[in-house]
Amino acid sequence: MKKLYSVILMVVLFIMGLNSLLTAQDNTTVPQVIIGNGGRFESGPPYYDYVTMASYDPASHTYILFDTIYTQSVQDILVTGHYAYVAAQDSIVKYDLNTLQRLAIVADSGMDKLGLFGDKLIVSKGFPVKRFFVEILDANTLALFSLIDNISGDCAGVLATSDSVYVAVNGGYQGTEGKIAVINPTSWTLSHEINFGTDAVGIWSLFGYGGFIYSVNSTPGGSLVGSITQCDIGTETFTNFILNVVVGYGIGIQGTLLYAIFNNGIGSYDLNTNLIADTVVVRDPGLAHHIYIMAAALDYVNNDFYLNVGNYTANGKGVETTIQGDSITAFNEGISANVIGIEFLTPEGISSGTSQNDIVKLSPNPVNNSLKVSFKDQEEPRSIKILDVTGQTIYTSDLRGNEKSVIINTSSFPPGVYFLSLNTNNGTSTKKFIKQ
Repeated sequence: MKKLYSVILMVVLFIMGLNSLLTAQDNTTVPQVIIGNGGRFESGPPYYDYVTMASYDPASHTYILFDTIYTQSVQDILVTGHYAYVAAQDSIVKYDLNTLQRLAIVADSGMDKLGLFGDKLIVSKGFPVKRFFVEILDANTLALFSLIDNISGDCAGVLATSDSVYVAVNGGYQGTEGKIAVINPTSWTLSHEINFGTDAVGIWSLFGYGGFIYSVNSTPGGSLVGSITQCDIGTETFTNFILNVVVGYGIGIQGTLLYAIFNNGIGSYDLNTNLIADTVVVRDPGLAHHIYIMAAALDYVNNDFYLNVGNYTANGKGVETTIQGDSITAFNEGISANVIGIEFLTPEGISSGTSQNDIVKLSPNPVNNSLKVSFKDQEEPRSIKILDVTGQTIYTSDLRGNEKSVIINTSSFPPGVYFLSLNTNNGTSTKKFIKQ
């Protein structure tokens, strides 16, 4: 019995310590949610309705329009740090989220999804493009950097790791197989394609988790089943898991659960068991009445969903729910609110991550694939440990003592909040970072 009490006491003390750490360091906020409204469908000129960009402040519940893009649809938004990139039919626009001002705009066509690798913006493309289905832009200026040739068809979701870029190849509406294009970012050329076969038709969203790529494969028209594919990054062996639900697109990962559109609502998929965990986390908002979840984003800091609910003819609603699907609040939006992105802000700063007096500096923060850890000159770093919010150690590394910085590959970390603990000759320093 005494041993049991000791174990219980240790658990209680650990939880208290973790809660203290979270309270002291978890100052991450969501200052705004960025929404792109595609506008009312218009079959031809003259056009009267255009794409509008809006910012929603979750704290004050205010919704403001901050820009108009004079085109007729919006395909994707990528929020990283304090920048947002928007693909809108014939334009790509970069915004400063601090000022909500345009920083750059370029003409383009056929855009589907956006991704980021270092200082390069990856753009996947489809109809009416017939050859270069992926292009690479300078993320600072949006100038064209490279065109990727020899990809076999229309593309969708983008996933960047520390040494490769993966792009979903679905072949468009006429596609019969699901593939992944593997791009070498050193030469910006196509390395090869991985063919998942006909069971992965409709491949759309890509996610990295635990050394695997997971693709969410949209159900083709006329079918009642979809699939999720698990592919080992190292061996490129894969398994297609057929799901008895109508599958849409992937939303994000929290813990071991991948959230996606199932049966026109939101469901969850367990990445450890490769089984559906819940078919209905958020119910279908009203398919029978032509009301859809137009776009969804996962706030993995506050464990919330932000949803755009509506259709292509009338103003819609923005909805915030818990990750369990309970409604929190709603706000008015525009027509065809097809894209949504969340800004995450940490006190460590979007660029440098620390102040001059800190022992350790993390950059970038939030991070996508590679986290740089820098040390002050007078420190002798001995080891690094990374913990998730449950206190589980997910990464350890011994250091030589004379290193001034190290690079940690975070591409396989699920999105969320993490704590890096650095042990030096002067003690231990802990910093929080976010994996997007």
